[in-house]
Amino acid sequence: MRLKQKQHLTLCSIALLAGISGCSQTPVPVVGTSTVYLNGEIYTQDGQHRKVEAIAVANDRFVYTGSREGAESFIKQGFQVVDLGGKMVLPGLHDNHIHVLGTVALDVCDLEGKAVNLDQLASKVKECLPRYASEPGAWLKIDQWVPYEGNEPTANYKTIRQALDAAADGHPIILSGVDGHASAYNSKALSMAEDEQGNSVGFTAKTLAKGGVFAELAPYVSLDTGVVRDAAKEKIPVGNFDMFAQKPGDPRGEKVYGDILPEVAKVMAQSGITSIQDACTNDFIREQLVKMQKQDLLNMRVTAATCFIDDDYKGKVDIAGHLRKAQEVRAAFADNPLIKADAVKIFADGVLEGDSFSTPPFSPNAGMLHNYQTPHLKHNADTGVVTVTKDSEDSKKNGIVNYKAEDFKNYASALDADGFSIHVHSVGDRATRVALDALEAARQRNGNKHIPHTIAHLQVIHPDDQRRLGELGVYLTYTYAWINQQPDYDVLITPFLEKSKKGQDINDLLYNKNSYTWNAIYPVQSSAKTGAVLVAGSDAPVDSRDPRPFMNIAAGITRAIPGEPAYNAEQSATLEQMLDAYTINGARAVRQDQLIGSIEPGKSADFIVLDRNLFDLVEQGKPEQIAETKVLQTVFRGKTVYSQ
Repeated sequence: MRLKQKQHLTLCSIALLAGISGCSQTPVPVVGTSTVYLNGEIYTQDGQHRKVEAIAVANDRFVYTGSREGAESFIKQGFQVVDLGGKMVLPGLHDNHIHVLGTVALDVCDLEGKAVNLDQLASKVKECLPRYASEPGAWLKIDQWVPYEGNEPTANYKTIRQALDAAADGHPIILSGVDGHASAYNSKALSMAEDEQGNSVGFTAKTLAKGGVFAELAPYVSLDTGVVRDAAKEKIPVGNFDMFAQKPGDPRGEKVYGDILPEVAKVMAQSGITSIQDACTNDFIREQLVKMQKQDLLNMRVTAATCFIDDDYKGKVDIAGHLRKAQEVRAAFADNPLIKADAVKIFADGVLEGDSFSTPPFSPNAGMLHNYQTPHLKHNADTGVVTVTKDSEDSKKNGIVNYKAEDFKNYASALDADGFSIHVHSVGDRATRVALDALEAARQRNGNKHIPHTIAHLQVIHPDDQRRLGELGVYLTYTYAWINQQPDYDVLITPFLEKSKKGQDINDLLYNKNSYTWNAIYPVQSSAKTGAVLVAGSDAPVDSRDPRPFMNIAAGITRAIPGEPAYNAEQSATLEQMLDAYTINGARAVRQDQLIGSIEPGKSADFIVLDRNLFDLVEQGKPEQIAETKVLQTVFRGKTVYSQ
C-alpha cells in the first residue's frame, strides 16, 4: 500500500539512530559533502515504507530522514541545500544478477541484439570480415546474436549454417548469442571441435552418434543449423575476447577491457545501480573490478560470485577444489570496502529455447520433470503464419541437470556450512527441484544459518516447488523484462513443453490458460505469496547490454509488451514488490541490508532521483510508462556520480 501520510521523526530520535550523541544540542560535523536534500517525494524503503520530504547526508552517510521542518537544524549548521523540486527519490538500485563487463560493447563485429534474417546475417559477415578478420583463415566473432528471434530463412539461405558458409570466404565464424548459452558456427568452425587429446575431429553425425567421441554432447549440437550450446561450445577453440576466456595479465584482454571500464561505470551510474552481484566471476573479471576501484570508477558495491562454469557443465564434482578456491577469493577481498566474494555460482542446467523449425527439431536442454515433445511446425516466410502440420511426439528427452542430486546436496551443504551464499542458475522445473532439494539438505545438515541463497531465472516452476521456495525462504532473481507474450520467442519453447495436435491454432498452443506452461512460467506472485523473497537481476548483457531496471519494474507489473496481452496477469507483481526487489530485498540478498538498501540514518548515502513518480503512473493506469523512466541523479556514498 502506498503511504501518503508523511511521518515526522524528531531530530533527537534521528540523531540517536544515526549514532550522534547529544541529540539536537550537538552539531553534526560539516564535512565535504554534507548536504540537505529538500522538497522531494523520498521513498525510504525502510521497515515502515515511509515517505519523507527531506534527507541529510554527512560525508558518506544519511544522518536524517523526515520533515522539511526537521531539516532546518542541519541547514543552520552549514549543510549545503539541494531542492529536489518534488522529484521521486529511491535508494540506489540493486541488480542481483549481472555480468557487468558485458554491459559495454567491445570493438568487435556486433549485431547489438537486433534480430536479422539470413540475408542480413550474411551481409553482416561480409561487412565485418575485412576489418575484424583480415588475415587468411582468421576467426570472425560476431557478438550479440539473437538465437531466439529473427534468423528467418530467405530465398538464398535456409539455415544459419548455410548463410555463414556462403559468406565465410575460408574463415571460421562464431555468432556469440545474447543469452550466453547458444552460439552458431559455420561448417569450418564446426570441423574444428577438439577431443580430449586436442585432436580436431569436428562435430559430425558420426562423432555425435551413439559411441562417437562427442555422443554425450549430442543434446547440445544442431548440425542442421550450426547452433551449439553450453558444454559443447568449449570444444571449439575460438580465439576471442570473451571475458570468461581471459587470463589475468594477458595484454590483449587487459587492453580491450581496460578501455571500456569508464563506460561501464557510466552505464551503471546512469541506470541508478549502486549495488550488484556479478553472477559469474573469474580471476580476470575480478581483476578488472579492482582496476575500476583503483581508478575511482567503482561507484557501486559488488558481490563477486565465484564461478566454475566449465566444471558445472561437465558435471565435474570437485567440492574440495571449488571450496578451496572460493575461500581464497573470499579472503582476498575480506578487507575491501566495495568488493566482496562470499557467494558461489552454480549452473544447474541450460536453456529452454529450442528450434521448432530445424530438421529434426532441436530440443531445449533445460532440466524438466516431463519429457519434451517433438513438435511439427511449418513457418510460412511470406505470411509469417505458423501451422501445426501433425501431432507432436514424445522426444524421450527431458533435458540435463548438470549435477546428480546427491552431488548437488553435498556441494550445497559444503558451501552453506562454510558461510557462502549460493546463487543457482536454474531454468527448468526439474533443475529447480534438484536445487531446492540441495538447499533443503543443507539446512537439515547444517541448521538454518540464515544465509540468503538465491535462484536465478526460474523460467518454469512446478506448483509444488512454488510452495517450497517460500517454505525455505529462497531469494528469487527473476528477470522481469523477459515475461510477456512474444510469439516469435514462445514458439521456440512452448511446443516442446505441450502436446500439439495437427491443425491446432498456434495461439491456442502457445497461450492456453489451462496448460501447465501457462501456470508454471515465471510464477512471480504465487512464489512470493508462499514466502519466497523477490529480488531482481537483469542478466545483462543477455538479451540486452542495458541493465534497464525500469523496464524490468514495468514488466514485473504488466507482464506484457505495451499494447499486447499479458502473460498470465494473475502472476503480476505490484509496484511495491518491485521496488522492494530492487532495493531492500536486493541488499538482503547480498547480506548488506544493515549498510544499504534503504534511506535510513547511519546507512550509506546511496540514492537516486527520478524524472517521474512511479506510483502516479500506476494510479493513472499507465504502469507501462515506468519503462521510460530516466535517472536524473545518482548519489553513491554521498557523492554525485551521475547527473543529467
